[in-house]
Amino acid sequence: MPLLMIDLDNTPGDRDAAFRVAAGAFFAEHRLPAGDLDWLLTVDASGPTPRREVATALSVRYGGIDGQDFLDRRAADRVPLSDPVREALVAAADSWSCVIVTNGRTVQQERKIRHTGLDRLVSG
Repeated sequence: MPLLMIDLDNTPGDRDAAFRVAAGAFFAEHRLPAGDLDWLLTVDASGPTPRREVATALSVRYGGIDGQDFLDRRAADRVPLSDPVREALVAAADSWSCVIVTNGRTVQQERKIRHTGLDRLVSG
C-alpha cells in the first residue's frame, strides 16, 4: 500500500490561526497589552522558533509568566480540523497508509493529534 506522509502544522489544520486565538486569550487572561500580540507572533514566526525560546521570551518580557504551559496546551487545543480535510483523510485511507510527520515538540503535537481526532484517521 502506498504511503502518504502529512506534515502536522498548517497542513491538515490551521496552526497559525489557533496560535493567534490562544495567544489573544492568554494575553487577556494575564492582562497583558493586547498590542503585544504582534510581538509574540513575530517571535513565534509561524512555528519554527524553538518553543523554549518563545517560552523564555514570554517569561523575560512579562516577569516570569509560564509561557511553556501556554505553548504546550492552549494553542494545541485550538487547532481545527475542517470537515473537508477529515473527509479527504477518510477517503485516502482506503488506498494509502496515512501517517503524520512533524518536527514539533512531542507534548504539543500529540495533544493536537488527539484534539483534532487525527489519531483515529491515520495509521501512525
